Amino acid sequence: MAGKQVKQKNEGMARLQSELKEGTFHSVYLFFGEERYLVLKMRDNLVRAAVSPDDTMNLNIHKTAWPDVSKIMDECLAMPFFADRRVVLVQDSGYFTAGKGKDEAEKLTGLLGELPETTILLFVETDVDKWSRLYKAVSKAGLSVEFEHPDEMELARWVVSQLSEYRIRITKGALQMLLERTGADMTMLRAQLDKLAACAGEGGTLSETEVGGLVAERLETKVFDLVDAVGHRDRRGAISRYDELLRMQEEPNRILYFLGRQFNLLYLMKVLSRKGKGTVEMMKVMDLRYSFQIRKLSDQARFFTTEQLRRAVADCTAMEQRFKTGKIDVRLGVELLLVKYSRPGASVR
Repeated sequence: MAGKQVKQKNEGMARLQSELKEGTFHSVYLFFGEERYLVLKMRDNLVRAAVSPDDTMNLNIHKTAWPDVSKIMDECLAMPFFADRRVVLVQDSGYFTAGKGKDEAEKLTGLLGELPETTILLFVETDVDKWSRLYKAVSKAGLSVEFEHPDEMELARWVVSQLSEYRIRITKGALQMLLERTGADMTMLRAQLDKLAACAGEGGTLSETEVGGLVAERLETKVFDLVDAVGHRDRRGAISRYDELLRMQEEPNRILYFLGRQFNLLYLMKVLSRKGKGTVEMMKVMDLRYSFQIRKLSDQARFFTTEQLRRAVADCTAMEQRFKTGKIDVRLGVELLLVKYSRPGASVR
């Protein structure tokens, strides 16, 4: 089959799924990208489609950095043992990055033209240099697929489709809460969906009550609520939320990090809004995946002035330096910041 490099967005996934269904395999594949859940899921789907799950004789796996290329080559050139195909899986090898392993990467590049029709060589990588010879060779000889994070609508449809397998519905509010609490991480989402499905039961409906009770909030979400209290000048509420995080054994230095990160996102929101930037550009500059994150930040940012947020970011950075040099206890330092910025009567714009 002719080789091609495609991204996950619709075309790549559809092409790959079609080939797996029809059993029309390339001799070499490369799966990589930022959405690790999809990378590993399609890895498993390909392996299952090509060889029997219990056929250990015809499945060779290498999951170490810089694996022995000579051994990989021997396995690829060997005929399958009483089967139609042999799969050689090479995961996180490092051979698609620049630097170390250049000679071995060259050997793998040369191997691609010698692969027998009975062999499927599957590379699954975290880091890939698209300018490398090996990447270009794989894309030409087989199929390399880059799996990107699904957009907001795609992710919502995926959640609904996964729950529909149990004949379970989810309300719009519950879906939004689920995405917020998992950070839209597909690996975490998959685990939470199994738990939620067991709770709802076949034919049930998931509401915000079930999601709120079963899916724990991440530290980022809790810090967002903490800053919400600060923005409303609710000093007691802010300190109460901070104490709750400490009771939950959250490290004060991690709380400080996410507090500074939240103030910085709000500051960027103010600056970009004044420059007339749209949601898509804001997401790119702020390194956020989904538009609902922009909406929530926009709502929270109106409780602070640009100058307040600039000072808050600077104060968080200075506080981090003070506790790292032993000049202040970080637990006390965070509390001082919360007291300062939740001061009643502070201006709001």
